[in-house]
Amino acid sequence: MQSTERTLQPHFAIIIPACDEEECIGRVLDELSGTIDPEKFVIVVGVNGSSDRTAEVARGRGALIAETTERGYGHGCQRAIDLVAATLPSVRAYIFLAGDGASDPQDVRKLVAAYEQGYAFVLGARTGQVRNWPVMRFSHVIANFALALWCGLLARRWFTDLAPLRLIDRELFEAIAPQEKTFGWTIEPQVVAARLGAAICEVPASERPRLAGAQKVSGVTWRRTFSIGCRILAAGFRARSRFQRRTNVEFGRSERELVTHTQRGS
Repeated sequence: MQSTERTLQPHFAIIIPACDEEECIGRVLDELSGTIDPEKFVIVVGVNGSSDRTAEVARGRGALIAETTERGYGHGCQRAIDLVAATLPSVRAYIFLAGDGASDPQDVRKLVAAYEQGYAFVLGARTGQVRNWPVMRFSHVIANFALALWCGLLARRWFTDLAPLRLIDRELFEAIAPQEKTFGWTIEPQVVAARLGAAICEVPASERPRLAGAQKVSGVTWRRTFSIGCRILAAGFRARSRFQRRTNVEFGRSERELVTHTQRGS
């Protein structure tokens, strides 16, 4: 996977944003590679504003690398997606995974299973799982519940989390066309996808302690949590303003089809 000149026909691109994650990105990629089918998945690391050897370590593990000097979660993700869009037309959906080890690679299967049932947007929800609360810390749990509520009010759809672990259909992502590249990266797609009438679901996901390095969002002080929360609230409102009227573009199956499909156990 070190060169895009190779004949790759993956169905899913696992997008991993990483900034100064030299100490842990190798272990994250090793664990992930041991759980996925290399013929169906391609791993792309979006290195954003790093000052260490994150890119070199990831490249040595066989991942595709997309780099940008812009610091920010969304900048890394978008650069990686740009690489996929330009070189891998077979990719049907993007899966976003943390580069610090907080996401469990085993949960990727749940996202894909829901996608195969017809959902265009699948969230790996953590806050509804009590076992995750000690890891996330109380302030982060409360903040996520509050932000999910705000997201739901804007989108007119219930959410329990602003989950970093998520799957978004490629065509849906292109329709969303994210504008927020920093703290609003997670809330914007949820609001817009709901406004577009996309088929969305949440699946239970685990939250694990990061392997190394410093927390950039979770696990920070109450003051920092509040500051970040306000910026996310504003980003959600801006996303809602972009789509004042709800549309019903076909992204995934209709709710009736999804219920019938689930009941049949397909």
